[in-house]
Amino acid sequence: MIMRLHGTVIDNGVDWMLIDVGGVGYRVDAALALTSQFRKGDEATVWTHEIIRDDKRSIFGFANKDDLELFWKLITVNGVGPKVAQKILGVCPAEEVRRNVAEGSAEFLTKVPGVGKKTAQKIVLELHGSINLDDITDVYAAASIEDKEIIDALTSLGYAPREARDMAASLPEGLKTIEEKIKAVLQTTA
Repeated sequence: MIMRLHGTVIDNGVDWMLIDVGGVGYRVDAALALTSQFRKGDEATVWTHEIIRDDKRSIFGFANKDDLELFWKLITVNGVGPKVAQKILGVCPAEEVRRNVAEGSAEFLTKVPGVGKKTAQKIVLELHGSINLDDITDVYAAASIEDKEIIDALTSLGYAPREARDMAASLPEGLKTIEEKIKAVLQTTA
């Protein structure tokens, strides 16, 4: 099983990327939040889940191991396949999914195309016990509402939750809008 790929982006589209690893091109299905981070020629590291069925091989890509692990939990839910699970993670940051599942809230999932009310409720019901709310609240502990929004934005861009929290906490004073703060964080990491 291919767990992680590191190589050069040869080509990409809205929901896929072609990564050259040692002379072999791997097509990776990925959400726009991930594919939009890379241009042709960029180095990319992508956490992956490989599915081999009959005559088709698919590789689903994620920005970090945290997203991949949540993807694995989502595909255990009856009626949630890999494409739907990836759509969920493409629309909702992993921390938002975890927080809402832990709190028993299914409504947020219905904004994902292909996820109806029944499927959303099934996801929350089946995963509720496997999500530890303490891990989530720890990331948001002592964070302001604006910092929580920054943390969510950074995790949706592929940063680990704790890394995003630390980045949000280290912002200089004087930045007024959330957009300015996110821009400042991204400039310091570039």
